[in-house]
Amino acid sequence: MPLELNDVFVTPDSSLEVDECFVYDDLSAEGEQLVVSPVKVSGRVTNIGGLVELTYTAEFKYAKPCDRCLTIAEKTMKREFLHTLALSVENEDSDDIIIVTGYTLDLFSLVRDDILLELPIKHLCSETCLGLCPKCGQNLNEGKCGCQKEAADPRMAVLDELLQD
Repeated sequence: MPLELNDVFVTPDSSLEVDECFVYDDLSAEGEQLVVSPVKVSGRVTNIGGLVELTYTAEFKYAKPCDRCLTIAEKTMKREFLHTLALSVENEDSDDIIIVTGYTLDLFSLVRDDILLELPIKHLCSETCLGLCPKCGQNLNEGKCGCQKEAADPRMAVLDELLQD
């Protein structure tokens, strides 16, 4: 969705409310769709003394298989973002400033990129997730498996004794 910012850039101390809802069907990993709800975006573009800033909050549901037990875990995420906008930048290479061409900002793409950068690298269903048995694949969160524990490496026996004390 293109966001027209002509009035905000031209008029000092002006602002523009942002209230949108986006659907991202293309955000997926390992064949699973990551964002499972529309992304609610609310915020404001403000011109404060010639400095134009976009602040917004994105709220959405995120689902992905747990990295330990492979159960699909869904979480609600709410993230805040702040961007400085400019029509042009002279003699400066900065990733902190977003160049707005023709007074129009592609808010859909910006929110998509921000969400991708904020998604967790490691996704767990809970902090206490026990994962899967390495032998039989039993989900250890649902119960113990019948596998026998292997005897420890005899070279590590001394370390095991230290841990017992």
